[in-house]
Amino acid sequence: MRHPAVCAALTIVMALAASQGADAQRLPCVTVRPGENAAQVAARITGNAANAQESWFQIVDPRTSRFASKARYDRVPAGWRACIVDDPAIASALTPNGAPPGVAERLRFAVVQMVRLIRASDANVALCAVLLVSFILASHSIERYVSYRGFVMTAMRQFGERFIHEFERPLIQPDRPDPPLQSRLRFTPRLSRVEILLTPSIGHRYPNLTDHRKNVEYDVTRVVELLHDQPFVNGTPYMRGRWVVVPFQLKVGITQAGGK
Repeated sequence: MRHPAVCAALTIVMALAASQGADAQRLPCVTVRPGENAAQVAARITGNAANAQESWFQIVDPRTSRFASKARYDRVPAGWRACIVDDPAIASALTPNGAPPGVAERLRFAVVQMVRLIRASDANVALCAVLLVSFILASHSIERYVSYRGFVMTAMRQFGERFIHEFERPLIQPDRPDPPLQSRLRFTPRLSRVEILLTPSIGHRYPNLTDHRKNVEYDVTRVVELLHDQPFVNGTPYMRGRWVVVPFQLKVGITQAGGK
């Protein structure tokens, strides 16, 4: 068994499986070369000529998309397609429910490769096949995580900016060009949490919790009610140095919907 050759082949398969531009056919196939019979094609793509008689190895007439009878496998026209047929039971068991169509196709392709390699009766090949499927599953999980994190970050940033704008609006004085407060946003995407930090600008005293706690709590409630359609719930404001920190949490129902 040549391990580098196997790993190289699997690298190619992983690239094909992960690529958005992979072959649109549902079955992984190769073209029959001039002068080849089914056994020779099977030996070329599976490593064993006897696999030509397996149910998962089929020759397809590209004109009709029908499987050729195995009784005709001694003479196969050049240009026909030799295909590794999906195993429905195994593929459905290993493909996550609700996987997007593109992801499902990549997973199905990887599962077919795994089944074919395991049937080659080589433990090293089987191990590489399992690693291949793990790679595809991990890619799907990473794709979901990145998409969800982007959704959460966008929602938190937009909410934080709207909250600051509405909190500050009544404090703006026409005769003073300087902004009444300074603000920051602090994100924890893993927890779907955003903290809004507010502090008075130079020459201003509001907001702070030392002598204006009730006013701050009132303004927080006012803004939350004004933004009632936003999917956030607020916690209790607290002081961190000179900053008033107002914590907000993305609602559980929205968080779960965004993660799907």
